Parts: sequence; structure tokens; C-alpha cells
Amino acid sequence: MLLFQVGDFYEFFGDDARRAAHLLNLALTRKTKKTQVLNEMCGFPVGSVDSFVEKLVMHHGVKVAICNQVESASSAKKRGYNALVDRQVVRIVTPGSLVEDTMLTPKENNYLASLFYDEDKWGLAWADLSTGEFVSTTSTSEKLASAILRCSPKEILLPSTEEECMTVDMPKNAVALLDAVLPNSCMRTFRPATSFIPRTSRRPLRDVFKTLDVSEQAAASAILDYIDFTHRGTSALIRTPLHVESSDHMIIDSSAWRGLELAKSLSGSKMSSLLQAIDSTTTPGGSRLLASHLASPLMNLELLERRLDAVSYFYGQEQLLQRTRRQLAEVFDLERNLQRLSIGVGTPKDLKNVASTIDEARQLVELIKSHERLRHSRLPDLPGKEALCLPPLLRDCCNGLIANESPNENIANAATEIHAALKDDYTTLNSKSGFVRAGYSSELDKWQTILRHDPKSPEKQDLQSKYRELLGSTRLRVIFQAEKGYFLDIPHDENAKLLKNEQSRRELEQLTLFQSLKNSVRYRSEELRQMNRELTEAAVEVERVENDIFSLLRDRVLLVRDELQAMASAISQIDVVCSHAQVALDRNFARPLLDGSCELHIEDGRHAVVEAAHLRGSNSKGMRAFVPNSLHLAAAPVGSCWLLTGPNMGGKSTFLRQNAHLVVLAQMGSFVPAKFARVGLVDKLFCRVGSADDLAADKSTFMVEMQETSTILTQATSRSLVLMDEVGRGTAVNDGVAIAGAVLEALCAKQTRTLFATHFTALSELVGDTCNGELRPYRMEVLEHQVDGETKHLVFSHRVVEGLAAQSYGINTAALAGCPPVVVARASELLSELTHENSNSSHTDRLQRVRAVLRSWESEMAGNDVRNSIDPLQILDELHQILNESVEF
Repeated sequence: MLLFQVGDFYEFFGDDARRAAHLLNLALTRKTKKTQVLNEMCGFPVGSVDSFVEKLVMHHGVKVAICNQVESASSAKKRGYNALVDRQVVRIVTPGSLVEDTMLTPKENNYLASLFYDEDKWGLAWADLSTGEFVSTTSTSEKLASAILRCSPKEILLPSTEEECMTVDMPKNAVALLDAVLPNSCMRTFRPATSFIPRTSRRPLRDVFKTLDVSEQAAASAILDYIDFTHRGTSALIRTPLHVESSDHMIIDSSAWRGLELAKSLSGSKMSSLLQAIDSTTTPGGSRLLASHLASPLMNLELLERRLDAVSYFYGQEQLLQRTRRQLAEVFDLERNLQRLSIGVGTPKDLKNVASTIDEARQLVELIKSHERLRHSRLPDLPGKEALCLPPLLRDCCNGLIANESPNENIANAATEIHAALKDDYTTLNSKSGFVRAGYSSELDKWQTILRHDPKSPEKQDLQSKYRELLGSTRLRVIFQAEKGYFLDIPHDENAKLLKNEQSRRELEQLTLFQSLKNSVRYRSEELRQMNRELTEAAVEVERVENDIFSLLRDRVLLVRDELQAMASAISQIDVVCSHAQVALDRNFARPLLDGSCELHIEDGRHAVVEAAHLRGSNSKGMRAFVPNSLHLAAAPVGSCWLLTGPNMGGKSTFLRQNAHLVVLAQMGSFVPAKFARVGLVDKLFCRVGSADDLAADKSTFMVEMQETSTILTQATSRSLVLMDEVGRGTAVNDGVAIAGAVLEALCAKQTRTLFATHFTALSELVGDTCNGELRPYRMEVLEHQVDGETKHLVFSHRVVEGLAAQSYGINTAALAGCPPVVVARASELLSELTHENSNSSHTDRLQRVRAVLRSWESEMAGNDVRNSIDPLQILDELHQILNESVEF
């Protein structure tokens, strides 16, 4: 949609006007001639542009081209009476290209992504123009979903043909893959194939591009081209692309990302997500970095230990932690302030924020280093004293900030200059006028003195007395208006009287009549015109000088842009570390032990989100403590797979999710909600919990479940963690048991760390012998209150104990849910009948007996002469007897 600036308003015309009027609830104006509609329009004041454009772009998925006036109407008239005012498209606003503070969420990144396929490899790049961040990677089709979820873009660029607007050179399943991964809110933008051709004139970019894969270069080039297209030449203002290897991070399956509610709950809200439960950051940049860490858990032990050492440092220095967090609360969003200045949409407020943050950064680093000097001086001179000094990560962060001894004086000087130039009143800093401190510029002060005219000033009163005496009028007034300047205002009857007087008439003829109103006429004298010219010149000069001062200060800041970006990164990193330490202190989290094993050992682990809800009393049972549970997964004899049974509402799903959350927290560098945790690095995290129909894709619930299961079986390794909840429940019981059993066997054969929750208790006997000691049965404890042998009341203790659940208590749960008593009673009767029919012979026992006969036969065939030792008739007779029992069942 095209938005025109017309004076002090923005207007839509024609089809765009009709659409905008509907979407924005604006009044539609029509210009007609007789019965013919010549044009339709709707609009809003210039000052409201951000709010209306935000609604169109973020709420309705519309791209808006903004066409601004680049000259005034008076300038256009100098070229001719009918000359059109010159206008240019200065910006195309799309979801992925936002930089305006009013349209962005402070604690969220706003990523624009680009995807390109080349020779069985995907190139993926993403950039946040509001912060300057730029990242690229390559991926296989299996890992692509996880890579896209890491950045969760607001807009993604895809190559297309101009004729059909369909992706080219991509696998046939590419669109389906994107449908499954990308949220509905992510806008897809198809760009010409030429946009993906690498070309850049910037040497740093050229040098970096040479190190990237061809598919990465294409994806990154498309982003640069699109930023040029939307912002008219500002692509040079983002950083060079940072290449990341997919193997450096845990791969979180798309189903796991949604099912575990890591960044958002299933309802799409941040509330009740893991991110919301652990976010105690005090800066917007810190919150964005925390979300990035959550989406990209590390596989590098050295980097993880650096993060954990820093958290441990603040965890053990609570007084320093609180002082550091108070200092961090004073800093501004340096990344976005700096980027707005770079792009050319910054205001004096951004300059002031940069200067204030520079000051706070200096105080922050001095706080940390002075505390460390004091702490170090109190330690005895013993071997290992140096190991107790500032952790490497914090030392690097302090080096990224400004220390008093820093040789880089340009940053400090820039801050000093900004404070000297700009007023302290933030209300004057949102526009580019009236923001310079008095006394900073003598030239500006001179012009502003001319502009400072008080309508009640003695000068004006003297002028009025002068002209009243000159014209012989007692009702003449000297008026000043900002748009018109000074003029004489005389009522009509007074003016008629003056015209009848010869002397007054001669004086009036020396004046210029420029406006006649209903009640008065207005004149200007040469003296007043000269005063107005001086005021106009002063206003122009004030604007020029203020713009020059702003540009000079902005250029001073941009000269040290790289150092300021390093400062912003250091501030965010310290904020994340302090957030982890604060949460650990508040919630009794423990430091995890990380290693390269395939073990997962947790003592008294807790669900961070559910525990927080319990402590807030955010459920029907009010405030209560969370019941912790332990877990130990490792290769036999410990067992890499737990078969978890128990009733609904017993806590199976909570137990599954809490262990996945704990692994993610550990590998993002956080303490974990447990008494003890040893985590062998997890390379891939899979989660198959819950399902729903995908009717648009013609997929049933069971089909979705099986596709997710297929992904797990083909991609999981011995280093992965798999959570599976109720596999096989979407089909017939026998089919479901068979599928669940086969899946269990396959996972146990790989020694994949697995938590397998099910109501199929027979699975333990069905596949237990074939799992090579990897399968361990556990259940959710249920306490029964019985009267006369009948269960009257159930208590879900939410504790995980060894063994299989005796029953699922489905009817009891139905009663608790409020099902009609007659239905509950009938269900009990039917359950008794089914139990009685099956009591004569266990189907599972018969299957086990068949397997035992077959194994015995295999064993004898392997160790003896088959012709002499095996009687085929005897074996067939045994199988026949078992099958006859099955017929009776």
C-alpha cells in the first residue's frame, strides 16, 4: 500500500484508501463530479504515522511504502504555479525491516531471514536491522527446522520466478517444511533470483563472503539487497555476517520447541513459558540475548564452563550481584539507539541514551573491578590464589566496557560532548528542535534570541502604540502568529472610518493589505515585513545550526560504533549472567556438571515453570510446594530408557518436560532446578507429546504422531534425549501396543536416552527381554483410600517410584472431571466385564510363550546339528496349543 504525505497529513488513495479505511477504521472521503467518483481517499495526521503503519504491518501483514514530501509547497510554486510538490518513496515498511522504537518489542529480536537451496544444502541467513546483528549458517533438510526456530523470523525471503512466484531450485517438500515450521505471523516475501546473487562493494563483506558456502552467500546477499530496497541504501550499516556451525548447538526438534513451551506457551503467549520463568534480566539487550541462548544451547564444554563460572561468581557474591543489577537498570538499549543513529532515523534522545550508557558502563566496570581488587586483597597468599580471580568471561566483558585506564578516549570524549550539548530534559529530545543546551553554541544562541519574542513584550506594545498614533486608531492591534509573523489587525468599521480620513488613508496606502476576514482586515508595513524576514531567517538558521550540531554529535558516535557495539554486547552478557545468578538464588537452583558422556543423572529435579506457578498460587490448589523427582539414564546396567506408567493427572508429562527443560538450561549456561545434575551433552532434543489434526494438510492426529515418531527414529543418536508421551494411542489397542513396543526396541537398541510415558503397561513384558537391559519400568505413585475394598478417593503424590502402574484410574479421573454419575457407574460395569473376560488368559503371556519357543528353537539350531536334535513336529505341537488358547481369548 502506498502512503502519500500531503502537507501535515498522510493519505491513501483509490483501492489503497478503501482497504485502509476498512483495516484502520478511517473515514473514506470521495471526490465526485455529478454521479462519477473521481477519487477516494483517507488519511491521518503525520504525527500518527507510526501507530497506523504498525497496525497495517504487524497486525494485518501489509507492506507500506511511505512517500514523503522532499520540498515545501512554497518551493514548488517557485518552479511554476501548477508545479507538483516533489515526493519520493523514502521507506518500505515490512515486518522484518522495522527499526522504529514504537513498532518494536524491547525484549524481542526482530529478525529478517533468507533461505536458499543449492546442491543438497540450505543456506540460511538472518539479520536484525534494529540491532545490526547478522548471522549465517548452512543446514541439511533434517536440521533446517531447528535452525529456523533458533531465529524465529518475522519475515523470510525466498527466491522466486517472476512469472509464477514459486520457489525455484528447491526440493518439492520445501513449502510443506516451511508450513510446518514457520508461524502464521511470519511473512513470506518472494524476491527475484537476482537478489540472491552475491555482490557487495564493501571490502569487509567481500572478505567474509569468501569464507561462506555458496548457499550462505546467496541467502546473505538477499538480505542486503532487501534492506537496500526497503531502507534505500542502508545495508552497509549492519555488521558483517557471523557464520555459525549447526554442530556447535543442540538441535531442538520443531515439535520439541512447541511442545516444551520454551519461548512461548501453546496458546502463543510468553506467560507459562520457560523463557518467562527464568528471565530476570534488567536490560532489553540482556533479555534478547537470554532468548537467543535458550534457542541455541551449546555443545562446547569450554564455552559452557565459561558461562557457568561467571554465574557462580555472582552466585557467591550476592552483595556485588545486587549492586551490579542496580547499575544495569540504569543503562539504555544501546544496540537499538546506535542502530537508529546509523540508519538516519535517530533523535537527540538516542544520542543522550548513548552518552548516559557510556557513563553507566564506566561505573559498572569500576564496580566489578574494585570489588575484585578488595576481594583479592583479603585472600591469603596461598597456592591457587590466582584461580580465584575474576572469571574469564567477566574479564572479557569488562575489557569490552570502558575502564578508567582505557586508552580509548574517543568514547569518553563523545559522551562528554553530548552531555555538554544536549539539554537534560528528555521531553525536548524526541524531536530535532529545541534540544541544544543554552550556551553551547554562540551562533545558535544569537538566532534563538531573535526568535524569543514574547507576545506581551514591551517591543510589541511599543509597536502597537506607534501604529495607533500614526493611523489615529484606538482599536488597531499588533498581532504575532507563528505562521504569519507580525501584522496589523483593524476591525472593518474602524478601517472604514480611517479610509474616510485623508491623513489616515494616506498612511494606510503605505501599508500592504494581505488578508480580509469577516470581522477585520490585516495589513503589513515594510517595518513589520523586515521583522518577519528576520524571524524567518532566524528560524531557518536555528534549524540549520541544530541539525549541524546533531549531525556532528552523531558522527562522533558513529566513529566509535564498533567499540560501542562491543560495549552493548558486554552489558547484555553481564546482564544474562546476573539474571541466571539471581534466579538460582531465588529458586534454589544448582550448578550442573557437564561432560561428554551419554549419562543424564538428576537428583530432586523440578519443573521451573510449574514450580513458579505453585509458588505464585496460580492454580486452583493455591500456593504449594513442588514435588521433586530424580532421574538416572545411562547405558546398561543403569538403563538408558525409562518406561513411565501411571494415571492421567499423575504427573507423567510434567516429569518428561522438566527433565528436558533442565537439559536446555544446563546447555545454555544456567544453573538448574535440582539438588544435583550431571548432564552428558545432548546433541538433539526430541519431544513427541500431544498431537492435533492438520486438516489443511490432510493429516489425521495419528498420522502427525507417526511422522513425528519417524523423525525421532531416523535422526536420534546415542547422545540425544527423546521424550515420548502416549505413542500408539491414536489407533486400535493391539496396533498401538505393537507400534509402541517396536519404537521402544529401536530406541533401546541405539541406547538413546529416552523417557517413554504410556498407559500400555504390557510393554514392559512385551519388549523387556529384547531391550538388552536398557529398559527400566517406573510409575507415578497413586495413594488409594479404600472402604470395604472399594476405592473411594485417590491421592496423586506426583512422586516417581519403581515398578509398573497397576491400573490407569481412568474412570476415577473421569469422575473427578465431573462426568455424570450414571456414565461413571456404567463405565465401571463395563470395565468389570472386560476384566473378567480377560482374566482366564493373558494375551501378553501367550505372546511371550510363543517367543520363548521360537528362541529355544533358534538356540538349538545355533549350537547343534539341526537334523539330529530338533523335532519339528514337537515345536509345531507347542505352538498349536498356544494358538488354541488364543482362539479361546
